[in-house]
Amino acid sequence: MADLLSFVSAAFFLVFGVHRLVITRRPWSDSAQRYVYGFALCLGSGMLFNTPALTKALSSDTTFDNLVNLGIHDVKMVGFAFLVLVAYALKSPAAAAPRAVRLQMWAAGAVLAVSTALYLVADPAIAGDTLTVSSGHRWALASYNALFALYGSWCLAVLARELADHAARTAPGLLRTGLRLMLLAAAVGAVWTLWALDDVIADLRTGSQGVAEDVVSSVLGAVTAALATGGATTTLWVGALGAPMRWLRAYRSHRALEPLWSALHSELPEIALDPSAADRRPGLRQAEFALYRRVIEIRDGHLALRPYFESGVTAWTDGRGGDDGSEVTGGGDAIDWADERGRDRRAVLEAATIAAALENKRAGRLCEGTAAERFAPPGHTPPTVPGTVEAEAAWLLEVTAAFTSSPTVAAVRHRTRTTAAAHTAGVRAPEARNG
Repeated sequence: MADLLSFVSAAFFLVFGVHRLVITRRPWSDSAQRYVYGFALCLGSGMLFNTPALTKALSSDTTFDNLVNLGIHDVKMVGFAFLVLVAYALKSPAAAAPRAVRLQMWAAGAVLAVSTALYLVADPAIAGDTLTVSSGHRWALASYNALFALYGSWCLAVLARELADHAARTAPGLLRTGLRLMLLAAAVGAVWTLWALDDVIADLRTGSQGVAEDVVSSVLGAVTAALATGGATTTLWVGALGAPMRWLRAYRSHRALEPLWSALHSELPEIALDPSAADRRPGLRQAEFALYRRVIEIRDGHLALRPYFESGVTAWTDGRGGDDGSEVTGGGDAIDWADERGRDRRAVLEAATIAAALENKRAGRLCEGTAAERFAPPGHTPPTVPGTVEAEAAWLLEVTAAFTSSPTVAAVRHRTRTTAAAHTAGVRAPEARNG
């Protein structure tokens, strides 16, 4: 398990590093790209040689000595240093300040020098995949591992701060998604790096530690690698998965609009543009077109119901208590906006208008008032929605949610049904007398 995860993590970083290396050869590449591939190649190489299987193979050939172990460790630390340079480049996209870059390189060199000195002082012995030190040198090996964990975590924290700042200032879209994935990778990477403190405890207690990555470290490394490469290549994989994701979103929206569409279709079957397909669920590839058709059919149904619009709906749902959620009344039915759980009041009003119109349609009761009022009830102005299928679907999804579960809509539906029933009874009574 640890072998597989370690190889996968190393492969993620190495492939990503080579890809970034190719990118940096283009004229428009910036300094951040160069630092990113430096980090990926360093960390991927270190992880590859630190896999349990490769560690055992090298050890069996007696070539995996202290210098090789130290070299792998130092390559990882150089990779962490590149992260700080990435953060500097993000802070100043044109080019990282030369002085800041030089200071970071000197700091990284100092950390490497101290780390190397501590390792040489510890003078560990390697037997198989276990590294041991004498009791008098445990502190040196523990300090060596602690320095690695703390320095790596600091580098990741510097990068995370810049990523968070950029994500907060970036508009919604692929770039912000990528930044957030990389920020999450930095957080998981910090946990992964701090896991080296487990070796510090083992060094102080027993004077020994494993040379290769353990299972926990391998899992954290794999998650970090997947998040980092995924975040940095968002535009590539989103482009490849764009069509299936659009089909899936359209399919789910088509399904979610079913309650509102069915209610309209039951009273107005003529709204179905293709009666043969009205009761069929579309395949995934046909979902976008089916959603487009469903939006048109719902809008057609809305238009056909206008003569039955109830002019009192706006007054019934008017929250006299304001936006504080207080109980209000609208002609006898108590409506508490706190029960709406943050729903858009415009969507609730639209759903209530449709629900009332359907009740009037069933009872054959036209809206009282002038012809103009039948097509535009007083106080009801449908909101303007951008003319795209996505925007229309998003708005109708809110209306559908209110239509099916809003207590306000349920109260309006009940009141309209009662009023329509009384109207029908009043119409039939004279007819009965005349008969």
